[in-house]
Amino acid sequence: MSAIRLWRGVRRADGPLAVAVGVVNPLLCCGLFLMTIGGVLGAEVTTGAQESAAEGLAIQAFGCWLAGGLVLFSVLALWRTLLTHLATLVLTPTVVLGLAVLVSR
Repeated sequence: MSAIRLWRGVRRADGPLAVAVGVVNPLLCCGLFLMTIGGVLGAEVTTGAQESAAEGLAIQAFGCWLAGGLVLFSVLALWRTLLTHLATLVLTPTVVLGLAVLVSR
């Protein structure tokens, strides 16, 4: 398989990959949000130190996922996927935190 055929295959996968990213990223954000508040099943936090450690790990995972996706999709020139990745990772936490604030009132 030549490099040109491989490149064309990657470029053709931009649309379906954008859909997959649009589904996976909100699920990941919700899971990480549950992790920050200590609500992940099997990982109950009981002390303040455990809570802050879980929060730090969730923030680190979110940052690495965001940066890794931005670098990978921009290097591969998958522009639809890049914009979907960025939009879902910016909008989903905003919506989840907004809903959390509304529910807590």
